[in-house]
Amino acid sequence: MKSNQKIGRIVGITLLLIMALGIPSLGLRGLSYSLYMEPDFLKLVHENAARTRIAIVLDILASALWVFIACLLFPKIKSFKPSLALAFFGLWVVNFGVSIYGNISNLSLLSLAESFVKKNGMAQEMLNTLGFLKIEDYYWSHFMALITYASAAFVLYYFLFRTKLVPRWLSAWGMTAISLVFFASWANIFEMDISFHFYSQNGIHMIAFMGWLIAKGFSSPKGLER
Repeated sequence: MKSNQKIGRIVGITLLLIMALGIPSLGLRGLSYSLYMEPDFLKLVHENAARTRIAIVLDILASALWVFIACLLFPKIKSFKPSLALAFFGLWVVNFGVSIYGNISNLSLLSLAESFVKKNGMAQEMLNTLGFLKIEDYYWSHFMALITYASAAFVLYYFLFRTKLVPRWLSAWGMTAISLVFFASWANIFEMDISFHFYSQNGIHMIAFMGWLIAKGFSSPKGLER
């Protein structure tokens, strides 16, 4: 019982750290399609290079913490169903790889911005086009990261629903919320207009889920149904 509570609280605290790292990362990065509409948007990118590098570090740390959660919960999920544990861990590893790729694209954008400012002989219009493609590259990888994130989180909530380590209403809410993120991300890939509410409701659930874990941890399982 105490072991379950401790592991659950560690997961909750780790989720709090992920949120504390992820929110500033989004704010500091400052990438948007409206940015490209500025005639000298690469100059703006160069001026905010330090903030962008901080955002990249925070984002990588947040992604690494998800892998830590996957490692922490792997034995518990494996005792329930080994194939589910492998899927859970594998999806988080893929998610981390996609996150690294997206951040490399962002670093490449900083290199282009530096070339633009130094006017090293390349046509400015060409650099602008390459810069726009790097922004596109980052956003497409961002949506792929959201898809793998949603898939891995769904596995977690399904495991919690079956084992009753948290109240079933909380894990059922999580499966519903993360499913909306999954479908909304695919819709964005197919260039469909999607309301931000498809994503924001997952944030509301995450706060409730994190708060429950920090306060109570995981409960003692009442028998593991396969």
